[in-house]
Amino acid sequence: MKSVNWIGLLAALVAGQIFGVVWYGNLFSAVWAKAMGLTEADFVGQEWRMALGVVNMLLILLALDLAMRRLGTRGWLAGARLGLFVGLFFGATVSALNYIYAAGPLVLLLIDGGYQVVSYALLGALLSGLRRAPKTE
Repeated sequence: MKSVNWIGLLAALVAGQIFGVVWYGNLFSAVWAKAMGLTEADFVGQEWRMALGVVNMLLILLALDLAMRRLGTRGWLAGARLGLFVGLFFGATVSALNYIYAAGPLVLLLIDGGYQVVSYALLGALLSGLRRAPKTE
């Protein structure tokens, strides 16, 4: 835990939460809720789910930070590329399972999978771009 990029992780955590609110709360709120079959009443008393989302994103960021350290990923663009790769080939494909086996509507796959790809690229850029250079002796 000592080598975790805490500054980048905290920045990515905050940015990731803001991005999630914009993606699901502003850009795709009505379409997503309709595709899920939800109304505003379904969200009353569900604030605890937001807290779980923060914990979930923290775990994702810790794993992404570990991967970056192991791979030697440095810089904004390299972090965004790794995040894009992870978002596309892990995040979006895991999201796709919900639609493959639960026969969910394609629009949900596009919204949720798109969120995974774009958010991981953003998170990766912040984690890697805000990493301190290694100390030289």
